[in-house]
Amino acid sequence: MMGLLVLGLSGVAVLAALLLTVMGIQQIATARSLPAKPGAGAEQSTDAIAGAAPSVHLEGAGMVAVEPGVLLNTLWEHLPNAECQSGECGGCKLRLLEGSVNWIREPVAEINRQTHILACSCEAAGPIRCATV
Repeated sequence: MMGLLVLGLSGVAVLAALLLTVMGIQQIATARSLPAKPGAGAEQSTDAIAGAAPSVHLEGAGMVAVEPGVLLNTLWEHLPNAECQSGECGGCKLRLLEGSVNWIREPVAEINRQTHILACSCEAAGPIRCATV
């Protein structure tokens, strides 16, 4: 009898885990399919967007859906020369046009941090606008 109870509870736990997984996948898909907010383009100044949620506007690609973690997660398909993923090769170098980033890894590749970022070594601190180099 106790074995059947444990087996039944295990089955319920597995079904609950599957349901939560499906719900999470649906939420991610919904978030990715939402249109960009009006006025969130390049014409907005850094002062106007300070403190807002992270978003990425890549020149030539428009608004890009933000992935968790470093910017390379978000911009991978737009940076074909990004190879090392550790700040060494500089293949993910971008010109930062607007906004700010948090550096989470000290890059080896030499860059001017006033004007450029490495997508593999930082994350958006809020909305940013950048361009490939």
